[in-house]
Amino acid sequence: MKASTPISLAPLRAVWERQAKRIDALSLRERAILFLSIVAVLAALFDKLVLTPVTARAQLRADAEAQQAAEVAQLREQFVAASRNANDPAGQLRPQLEAAQAERTRLDAELRKAGSTSGGEGLSAVLQRLLAQQPGLVLERLALLDDLPVTAPRAASAASVSAPAALPTMPGMSWQGVELQVLGRYGDIQRYLQALERELPGLRWGEMHLSASGTKEPPRLRAQLFLLKVQP
Repeated sequence: MKASTPISLAPLRAVWERQAKRIDALSLRERAILFLSIVAVLAALFDKLVLTPVTARAQLRADAEAQQAAEVAQLREQFVAASRNANDPAGQLRPQLEAAQAERTRLDAELRKAGSTSGGEGLSAVLQRLLAQQPGLVLERLALLDDLPVTAPRAASAASVSAPAALPTMPGMSWQGVELQVLGRYGDIQRYLQALERELPGLRWGEMHLSASGTKEPPRLRAQLFLLKVQP
């Protein structure tokens, strides 16, 4: 085994000495100009690499907070208008507003979880990707459903009203739905459903039907799935 050749620092030292001699040969004014030029370059690099990204992130947070404040103000205006026009006392509408705000907070948390898990994929893309990991299953049908609005929960005090008004919808939010039909063994179907729940924590199930036409034919699953999404 050959010994490694030691690295010679002589060329670097020679270059450094030449530069040092050039700097020593400069006048005081030229040294000051050189120093100010180096400081300006470092300041520009610091602004581009540090200050600009920090400012951009702060602006994004400020925009998000302003949007949430505007939506809360809109809910307050709806509450005031409903309390003026409705025959019921305003005390029955206030719990609905509070429940809507609590539901929005919960849906925002679920949205962040779902977005971080799927990495920006659409619901149908996630279903097909996970289905490819189950070679025992056969995809027979995959159809997109109409988006459903997200409604605020009904307050407990308003549940006893004989003719309740329509629940308000959450602006900019909807449920993206997909109808899926697969054919395969029961164990493979069960593992596929478990993989979907792990991949999409915010997933909501709709109608689900499991059937088998005969003893030799494997079971067939038809299910509806919904995932929360926010309009850009």
